[in-house]
Amino acid sequence: MRRSFLKSLLAFAVPCFAAAALPSCATNDSMMYIVGVALRRAGACAVKPELNGTLLSKGVMDRVFATEYVAGLIVGSQLTQRGSRERVRTETSKVALKGAEVKLENAQGKELVPAFSSIGTGFVDASDGEDAAPAAMFATLIPASVAPSLPRGTVIVKVRVFGTTLGGEDVESAELLFPIDVCDGCLVSFPASDRDPALSGTDYQCKQAADMNVAATDTEGPCSLGIDFPVTCTACSSLYAACQSPTTNCAYTSDACTPP
Repeated sequence: MRRSFLKSLLAFAVPCFAAAALPSCATNDSMMYIVGVALRRAGACAVKPELNGTLLSKGVMDRVFATEYVAGLIVGSQLTQRGSRERVRTETSKVALKGAEVKLENAQGKELVPAFSSIGTGFVDASDGEDAAPAAMFATLIPASVAPSLPRGTVIVKVRVFGTTLGGEDVESAELLFPIDVCDGCLVSFPASDRDPALSGTDYQCKQAADMNVAATDTEGPCSLGIDFPVTCTACSSLYAACQSPTTNCAYTSDACTPP
């Protein structure tokens, strides 16, 4: 009886022990993780795979200009090297990133839209055993298909990246929580210097820029209009009503707002 019980126990335990050595057989959030969302400004829009680079504490999406929010994710991998030239053994711990799993919730944890996958590409080298190996991957955190239906305010993004090792094992990162403020017109600024002097006796009206490439040449501006960083009203006053006056901007005047 004891021998029969021991044989059954071993039959269950051995596959589990063997599976524990494979990344895809057990949940281990320390193998791969998202460091954060890289800060990008005009003039430096490419994302460098650096673990100690500057990160955003939160994002901002202004729907007056932007139809989606695409983030540059910094990913770290602690899967250690297994290859060996001396033993003629190929490296299998490098990871080809394939995309991200995304959930959007409000501040109370209520799901705003069904969870979705975002396609992404990247490649993470194997760790040398001391420091994690970094990689960069762009992923859509708020797609154009759902952006118009989101309420104004803070959206909590829960994102995991996934991929496959060169050894054929599926791996998934730990989850990153990243808040994004969704607004309509909040990234437009109306400095006194940009007020149209010809209309000084009326409500504030923004003058139109003589150089319409001002937003593209501003090194402090955004890489994509409506994402994370503000622009002065002169950069867009000839194109958008929200840039012409605070009275026509939802972020400044509630009467200018439309649902949601």
